[in-house]
Amino acid sequence: MRNKVLVIVMMMFLLVIGGCVRRWEEVKEYITAVNWTSDNNIVFVKEVITWECEEIPPFISEHSEVKRDEFYIYEVGFDGSGLKEVCYLWDRPGGIDGLSSAGEWIVFGDNIYREIWVMRRDGSGLEKVGEGLHPDFSPDASKIVYEKPDSGIWIMNRDGSNDHCIVPDADAKYPAWSPDDSLIGYGLITHIINLNGDSLFTFQGWWFRDWGPESSNCILVTDGYGVTSVINLVSGEVDTLKIFSFEEGNGEKWSPDGQYFIGWHGDWFVISADGSNKWYLKDLIE
Repeated sequence: MRNKVLVIVMMMFLLVIGGCVRRWEEVKEYITAVNWTSDNNIVFVKEVITWECEEIPPFISEHSEVKRDEFYIYEVGFDGSGLKEVCYLWDRPGGIDGLSSAGEWIVFGDNIYREIWVMRRDGSGLEKVGEGLHPDFSPDASKIVYEKPDSGIWIMNRDGSNDHCIVPDADAKYPAWSPDDSLIGYGLITHIINLNGDSLFTFQGWWFRDWGPESSNCILVTDGYGVTSVINLVSGEVDTLKIFSFEEGNGEKWSPDGQYFIGWHGDWFVISADGSNKWYLKDLIE
């Protein structure tokens, strides 16, 4: 009899505890890998993470795990108009890295699997073409410069063929192709090289960020503490960009027409070169 009572009590206890279990889902959206297209639009990735949450009081506190990690490519005008979803990529853990667009093509890396993918700008033809990080297209989208982890800077054709190293320095990172198709910039110390890998300029104390518009002879750099500047490669003159406040210009990209910048300060934003018309990409997807 005592055993039967104990069983009943335990069953009632489990029913009570079971009735207190809370399960729910939380969805969070993030914008990553923002860059310009060659016709002055903006292309970016929206990551949507769905968390499966559970709480069983009083013994198990709230905990959660990722149920879905979905990625989408979007495009929008420089002024925030014409937002469109280009395509759904996939549902898998990771992050999109080093997205670049030229002409009718997009290239990007995956910073978990260290894969490089290309696709057409209309969302078709997604294809893995190699392994590496931080890819950037040549202006005609025929070639890709990228970082091969611990192996320097490499160049390959858009289909992955003719893969070859141009900078064997294992510390060489974050390459970017100049808009006139003649130079490549890279590094946490700014290096400018030709397409053979020959060094032309080195700027100590400046991190390479992005190229200026074609024919400007300028590059965007940062001092690593949030101060963004423009260096003229012909004169060597350095001008601080006053439109970015302290640590506001991280990840900045200069538009092809020279009239706008992309920057990051907690969230990605777009701002005119004169400091006006600042708007946040997150406002488009909320």
